[in-house]
Amino acid sequence: MHPIEHLRYLARTGNVDAPDLVLETASALSGLVLDPASVVVTTRRIVERHPLCGPLWWLCAHVVTASEPYEALHNCVEQVHDDKTAEHLAAEIAESALICVDGWSFDVAHALAIAGSTSGIEVCVVDGDNGANHMIRVLERLEIPSHLVSASHGAIAAANADVVLLSAYATGSMSAWSSAGSLALASAAYCAERPVLLSASVGARLPDVLFAGIVKDLDRQISQRSVVRAWHREASEVPFGLCRAIVSSDGVHDVEALPAQGLLAQCPPAIELLTRSAI
Repeated sequence: MHPIEHLRYLARTGNVDAPDLVLETASALSGLVLDPASVVVTTRRIVERHPLCGPLWWLCAHVVTASEPYEALHNCVEQVHDDKTAEHLAAEIAESALICVDGWSFDVAHALAIAGSTSGIEVCVVDGDNGANHMIRVLERLEIPSHLVSASHGAIAAANADVVLLSAYATGSMSAWSSAGSLALASAAYCAERPVLLSASVGARLPDVLFAGIVKDLDRQISQRSVVRAWHREASEVPFGLCRAIVSSDGVHDVEALPAQGLLAQCPPAIELLTRSAI
């Protein structure tokens, strides 16, 4: 497949886990790295089409700012393959814990698989039109006891769980974009003094300028259909203050111990990605 056709296909792709989308995009971009102008235009269109995939912004930011784009692609692919986020998250799960999660998350599912059925864990999966049934099926195959909880009862599950595990689409320095129901679960857990662990896989940690670009792209898509309102977005912004820790490939970052500048980004602030065409 020609690189341009490959990228057009990726731009139309719907629900794909972030690691797979990043690896496929890296493969497609490798055929364009000798044409810098095409790379910039193409990466802009890719992140505009998938604004909630933080690792995709991370990949594109490295490529458009690198003096050796092909080497940058190779390094990003290696980091995705070597991502230890799930291992660190699994290590934070206590035996026999009652865990609350918000629908499907690749990171969280991987961590639960590592923890395994022998650890005695039990999982409440909150159903908010967010892949909850898929998560239940995966847990059943892993022989991990699970319960499908309606969205209206999600806050109750979070307040009674031993730990709430959430996954970040992308993070800035002091907050994260996560699934739409995550803010309610994090808030309920915080009020009930239950720990919230937020998973931020390789590439999810962005500079604030790119983090802000996500909401602009989300709102631009919404404005084509209706007046923009925060509750129309397919994600919610979760302040780090509601979480006990941010779990990433480089370890567990206690929120109270974060530096004054907040969580450090994993890519350069590639403002080239923020330019949008008029049509």
